[in-house]
Amino acid sequence: MNNGKSFSELTSADKKEVGFHYQYYYFLYRLLNLKSGQSVGLEVKDDVHTELDNDTQILFQLKHTVQKNAADFAVALAELDNDLWKTLHNWAKIISDESVGRKHGHEQIAFIAKTEFHLVTNKSESHKNNFLKNLECYKFGSVSSGELKSYIETLYRKTQNSHLKNYIKVVLTLEDKVFQLFMSKIYLEQSVEDLHSLIKKSIREKMVANSKVDIVFERLDSNIRTDNYFKIKQGQKVEVDFDSFYSRYRNIFSASREPLQLGKPFKPAYPDDVFSQVFIKQLIAIKAMKDDDVEKAYEYTLKKLKITRFLEDWLQSGELVSDEIIEFHGDVKNKWQNGFEHWCQDCLDHEAISKAKSLLYDLRQIEFTIASSKLNTELSNGEIYHLSDERIIGWHRDWEDI
Repeated sequence: MNNGKSFSELTSADKKEVGFHYQYYYFLYRLLNLKSGQSVGLEVKDDVHTELDNDTQILFQLKHTVQKNAADFAVALAELDNDLWKTLHNWAKIISDESVGRKHGHEQIAFIAKTEFHLVTNKSESHKNNFLKNLECYKFGSVSSGELKSYIETLYRKTQNSHLKNYIKVVLTLEDKVFQLFMSKIYLEQSVEDLHSLIKKSIREKMVANSKVDIVFERLDSNIRTDNYFKIKQGQKVEVDFDSFYSRYRNIFSASREPLQLGKPFKPAYPDDVFSQVFIKQLIAIKAMKDDDVEKAYEYTLKKLKITRFLEDWLQSGELVSDEIIEFHGDVKNKWQNGFEHWCQDCLDHEAISKAKSLLYDLRQIEFTIASSKLNTELSNGEIYHLSDERIIGWHRDWEDI
């Protein structure tokens, strides 16, 4: 079924381009699923490969087709499919590669023992593919290696395609013990079509908000493609380990966080006596407000209540985690400590109040940041009132006695 396309269109380089992108996006998918101690490579040991942290590796051969069946799905992986046997041929060649010291059977067995072989394709499963049925039966023990090999020999005799005959012959020439172990380590991933969706799912699983998944995907795609280009241009291998991936691209994920909503509706529950609050007493002690200024007492209390409620809401909704809030409080305290040492620590008695007001003024000008979100002045001021109310910071030189 050619959908009205000419022969030239059907055999154009576009199909190769699609295959290249298929390979690259599978590499990106594996990259997003790396764990500590693992690495993934593109066209190094195979189309794609993964080094695991237990001295094992997975070799991936990627095969993509643009051919469609009558239902407009990718064609099935046939028993004598060129992609199937070319893949097995390539792996057999890798296993028996004398140039890297795998001339003899025991060397080949040692290599296979630490390797899995995965064929990944968008081609669908075929109920007529008896070779794959026999392969699965062999892996489950209901078909012997001799029976499996005998079936492959019938396929060799059956095909008239010289390329297929060569591919199958190379597989059959593996020593019996090598052949047996190799067949047990072959895995197929069929109907793998929508790699974009798999990649986006992996991004979302890294705690990226749904609204930011596409942005993260686009930035990762662009940056990794560029980095790969420069590596290839400089003659380097495209191989990335977990630590390198984390250090180079983690900011793409952290920058994707939704900014905290600062203008949410808020109904305060004021204390019965706003003037009994520690932070109000501290403000009165340095003459930053009068002891009968009800309006300011409620204004400052509103700011304190607002930041404490918002922090709790953000924690419960998952927009923040506990250590980010702890770090936020610690950063504000450190800024206060620096200011306190400058203005108040060694001031004279007659300067204590003026210096305390200077410290308070400086801190009121700062818009603090929590988890890459910048707070507004209202919430930032509320935070210093909150810490003051908790007796964590103060303004007067002798604030701990107030």
